[in-house]
Amino acid sequence: MLTGTKAGSRGIAAAALAAVMLLAPGFTAPAQAADSAPCTPYPGYPGTYKCPMWGTDINLRSAPDPNAPVSAKSPNDGFIRAVCQVKGGRATYGGYWHTWWIKTPAMGMAPSSYMSEIFLVGGGDDEPDTGLPNC
Repeated sequence: MLTGTKAGSRGIAAAALAAVMLLAPGFTAPAQAADSAPCTPYPGYPGTYKCPMWGTDINLRSAPDPNAPVSAKSPNDGFIRAVCQVKGGRATYGGYWHTWWIKTPAMGMAPSSYMSEIFLVGGGDDEPDTGLPNC
């Protein structure tokens, strides 16, 4: 049988061990889900990034907002070129939602466009892409 003193010591030791486990880097949960497919520097296009995306004919908008006018459609090769990411209006698609948008580079006479990060591969709802700088 444990005495009051031994039981108290054991309880304090258990609480201390639990606190150490919770504060130790290897035992804490990540702040956000891992981005399994971050954007990477685009070879041959300095200052831009190649971002894997899912879907085709995705609306690119004139501003980072789902109500902004459509200015273009996404490429259909599974990748989109981006320069940075920015917070904007909340976009939804199916059960997904996002307030982060990628900004595409201006090309010739065509201005930059924005695409919701819902359509990027990897990451979770409303998490910025780990490979893109902020605008």
